[in-house]
Amino acid sequence: MNLPEDVCKCHKPPIYYGDYTSTFVGVDETNERFADVAIETCRHCGTAWITYQVESEAFERSGRWFRGILTAAKQEIRPEDVVTYLEQLDWYIYGGSYFGSSGTYDHGKVWVD
Repeated sequence: MNLPEDVCKCHKPPIYYGDYTSTFVGVDETNERFADVAIETCRHCGTAWITYQVESEAFERSGRWFRGILTAAKQEIRPEDVVTYLEQLDWYIYGGSYFGSSGTYDHGKVWVD
């Protein structure tokens, strides 16, 4: 996993919502997840991130979020394709109450189900 070095703060957790402009993409209804998908653009460096947020209202501490850098070729990504896209990246950032984390790096499997 090639982690970022000496880059904008948007590449390093914790993530602060005020550092981004956000555009809602849609909802991923795969397996009844109803995950919110958005593109967040860093106000400091312009990096576009795809974000995926899911939780089960029936369970406490079920909130999970994932974010990865969105390439120019994928700017028109569909919500149902985001998990596969994230799993193919060299690295992504994830966190949430489910993981007890305000953000950490990973690659490969995205634990949404």
